[in-house]
Amino acid sequence: MAKRFSQEFKQQAIDYALANSHEPLATIAGKLGVGYSTLDKWIRTASTEGSSKRALSPEQQEILTLRKEIKQLKEANDIFKKVHVYFLTDQAKKSTR
Repeated sequence: MAKRFSQEFKQQAIDYALANSHEPLATIAGKLGVGYSTLDKWIRTASTEGSSKRALSPEQQEILTLRKEIKQLKEANDIFKKVHVYFLTDQAKKSTR
């Protein structure tokens, strides 16, 4: 059976999550004894924009941007490595014939 939370608790949880944007939402949800998706839904519902994105400092926003860029670069690098190995093995096959 699903837990029922009062409207007051929900609002306090939302306020706490927004005030502590430096903490991961999953950590906050665990501290409050609420599921991550439940807390995320409460924040999205309460937000006028319909987004669960909490206010981030410029430094936090830059970190997120840089992490995304690092991920993309690593993926591109992995692709180049695989292509390189493919062509090396293809050349080796051709030279032994």
